[in-house]
Order: sequence, then C-alpha cells, then structure tokens
Amino acid sequence: MSVAQNKCHLEMMGEIVNVRSYLDQPLPPTLEEELFCAFSLGPSLANTQPWELLVMEGVDQKRKLVDSTLDPFLAKGSYGAQRWVATAPTVVIVLIEKRRALARLGEKGILFAIQDTFSAIQNFRITAAAHNVSTSCVREFDPVRIQSLFGLPWYIEPVAILTAGYSEEEKEIPPRLPISEMVHRGRWE
Repeated sequence: MSVAQNKCHLEMMGEIVNVRSYLDQPLPPTLEEELFCAFSLGPSLANTQPWELLVMEGVDQKRKLVDSTLDPFLAKGSYGAQRWVATAPTVVIVLIEKRRALARLGEKGILFAIQDTFSAIQNFRITAAAHNVSTSCVREFDPVRIQSLFGLPWYIEPVAILTAGYSEEEKEIPPRLPISEMVHRGRWE
C-alpha cells in the first residue's frame, strides 16, 4: 500500500464520527449485508464470537428503542433523549451473548466480549465510511429496559445501538490528542 493510499485510509478513519441526521433513503440490502459481514469479521478471543445484532424493523420498533435511550450524561429520567435514532434508515441493537463469553473464559469473558464487540463495531463503521455511509454508535441507554422491551433473555446483553444511513450533515471532527502525547516508548513519561 502506498503512502498516499494509507493517508486516504487514515483520513477516512478520522472522519468516523457520530452523525445524528440522516436522509430518508434506505441502504441497499446488499450494502446492509456487507456492513453486517464486516461486523462479523471482528476479532474474537478464544473464538467465542460473542456478538449478535438485532435489526429494528419499522418505525414502531425504532420508537420503542428510543424510549430506552438516555442523554449523554446518563441522567435518570432522561428516557427518550436520543429521538433522532428513529430517523436513521438502519438501526441495530448490538448485543453480546454472555453464555458464549462465559463458557470458555469465565467472568473475564464478559470484558473480552465487550472489547471484541466494539472492534466489530469499528469494522462496521469503517466499511460504512468506505461507502460514504454515515454512522453513529450510541451507548447512552438503559440496557435493562431494552431487555424488557424486546423480550431478551438474561444472557443477551445490549452494549450499543448502531445507526447507519446517508447524510448531508457536515461532520464535526473533534480535536485529537497528538501522537506524541499518547505514545510512550520503553517507559511511561
């Protein structure tokens, strides 16, 4: 890969930010499947493959999901704070299947399952960005409420809500720490 191609990939990754405004245009089914496939290719410690996706079908399911969202500070009583989620063409609840995580790795398996699942989420988001599709990863919600609303068993735990779609929203790229402040060589300074 050339330096120019590498820079293009880094620029694309730098532009992966949460977008909250989508066009009323569904993703083609083949593209949606490609995003799900990219998600499934995430790393998996001990090959537990702990992740699951629950795709929201229709406006009613999306609204039901919105009722479990919270504001960015997870304030009590802020249910329904992420109303924009219902406007996204593709909305999925990212879940971990705790039995798979626990079976091979015990209690630590849950931590690794969450880490692996967020790597899978990044695969989804990078693939979306390569197709000029905007995404958002929402973590501000009540997982117990989601389990109840969607009849999920104890061993299925919601860890994120992913949205995807076409957008004309201008992306606000947050400032990033310089590499020199976060990379330490040989010792902590």
